[in-house]
This record gives sequence, structure tokens and C-alpha cells, in this order.
Amino acid sequence: MKDKIAICVVADFKFLNKFFNSFKKNLRNNGNFHGEVLIITDYFTPTFLFPSILFDSKVKVKRFSRIKFSSETDNSLRRLNSNHPNRHINKSFQWHKVNLFSTKLKKWNYIFYMDINMKIHHDINEILQNKPNNKLQARADGYPDFKWTLSSQFDKNAENFNKLKKKYNLEITNYFQTGIMFYDTSIIKEETKEEIINLVEKYPISTTNEQGIMNLYFIYIKNLYEDLPVHTTDGLVYYYWLIENQKIYITKQNTIKNK
Repeated sequence: MKDKIAICVVADFKFLNKFFNSFKKNLRNNGNFHGEVLIITDYFTPTFLFPSILFDSKVKVKRFSRIKFSSETDNSLRRLNSNHPNRHINKSFQWHKVNLFSTKLKKWNYIFYMDINMKIHHDINEILQNKPNNKLQARADGYPDFKWTLSSQFDKNAENFNKLKKKYNLEITNYFQTGIMFYDTSIIKEETKEEIINLVEKYPISTTNEQGIMNLYFIYIKNLYEDLPVHTTDGLVYYYWLIENQKIYITKQNTIKNK
């Protein structure tokens, strides 16, 4: 039987309204992907307002309640210090990515997740043929220089940072970003989603919301992470910017990187 693969995005109404139509157009036209597109959102997002969702039988919507933490954890996350605005306050919907590991997604064999503001430039079917059997593939956050360490994802001034550092090696430079993830849904167990949430409760010091926590979980606790292949036969799978005279399939930005 043919494997079922879904391209997946996580978005609230604001991001669907701003990005979904262009994302879907690029996915179908540039990406040449005509399979199912999965939207993960909450119960308050009126997807019926989008004709590109309502009248496309290949667009599926899965709704989940907002991720909730204990008041103690919520307060800790709100107090975090970093070089950027507090993501728990300003980008709280990012926690909805935890639902990527709900058993409800086991309807598909593989999920290729992309942030909804990713730009798709070329046919992605070759990328999808390299299936991550029993693994989660993602791109290292520090690629290609690998100057950052996993410790950069946490508040080093937090009370239990030293406790975290003693338990896990935070000096690795090949930790991953959660903007693109390709994974085999066989890695999802009944307890997976709850275990990730419990890890937030234990270490509520991730300044990048789900990203720091998912690294701890999939690298150390489950040993399921491997790097997303860098190249296809003729280009780069993913890079943050476009590069002049370089074929790149997926980028975060539509601008060319300054030399």
C-alpha cells in the first residue's frame, strides 16, 4: 500500500489569513505537490472563511485545544530573559506545534511540516521520497556555520538552568530548528504529546518555546533526530535565504543573502 504523506502547517486565524493562500499556491504550482495538506489549528479559528480550505477536499483541518501549562510554569515562561522579545508572550501559538505529535496524526504515515511562511520554489517530490523511517528529520539551527549551541535555546539565568545543563549536553551545535520537520508517525506513541508537555513543566526555561524542548525530547530522551538531507540531486533542500545562482527548494526568506 502506498504511504500516505501530508504537508502540514500550524496556524491561527492571523497566520492563515496572511499566508495560507500563497503557501498553498506555491506548494501546488512550484512544489508540484498535489496530495493532502493538513492544517493544525484551534477550535476558534473560522476556517470556513477561506475558500481555499472550504472547497478543497485535499485540505484537512485538525483542531486542538490550546496547550495549557500550570500557573507556575506559565509564570516562569513569562519571566524568561533572552535577546529577543519573550516568545511565550508574543508567539504563544507556537506551542500548538506540540500537537504535531498527537496520535490523531497517525492517519498519515509521514508528516512533512513547514512553517506556513516558508517559500517553496521547486518540485519537492524528490525530497519527500527520502523518507525518515522511524526518525524525525530537521535542519540544524546553526547550519552552515554551526556557531550556536543548544544552550542558546534556554535562559541561562534561570534557576534550574544548571540542573538542565548537568542532565543534558547543551554544548552540541547540531541541534535542530522546528521550522521544517519530516517525520515518520510511527514515532508517535500514546504518551508522546503528554511527555513533551511534562518536559516543559520540568524545565520551563526554553526561550524559543517548543524548539528547545523538542530538542531535549527527540535528541536525548528518544534518540530519534537525524539531519534533514542538505542536498537533492541538483540543489539545496532548505536555506534561510535565497543564494544567487544556487537552486534552493525551500527558503524562509524571498530575498538573496548578502555576500
